[in-house]
Amino acid sequence: MIPVWRDNARLDALYDRALNYPLPPNTRNDFWGDGDATIQKNMSGGSGDYCDYRVRITLHTSLAEAEIRRYYSKAKIAGAEHPAHITLWFAEPDERNGRGYILEIYDSHRSDWDWRCI
Repeated sequence: MIPVWRDNARLDALYDRALNYPLPPNTRNDFWGDGDATIQKNMSGGSGDYCDYRVRITLHTSLAEAEIRRYYSKAKIAGAEHPAHITLWFAEPDERNGRGYILEIYDSHRSDWDWRCI
């Protein structure tokens, strides 16, 4: 189970770095600790001998979409080997909650025989 433990530790570390990265101003995490963290092979397509790691966190803000994009374009969140890739998904704003968005952090690491990535 060593490969599974090692990849679980990498995913947990990525999840912790994503949760602990400072939020933009006027942004809140209403579901603290309720993010989605996944390990899988070929999550973004393609082939190869690697594990993909994805973390998704739902956030709410009063900022405009452009301001959020600008903030995260400068973000540096470490991945397993390289800086993680950041993607944003936006919902339509509503009066009660502001603008909801999903922060998605993606990384990949060469597989070391974890059965989920073979």
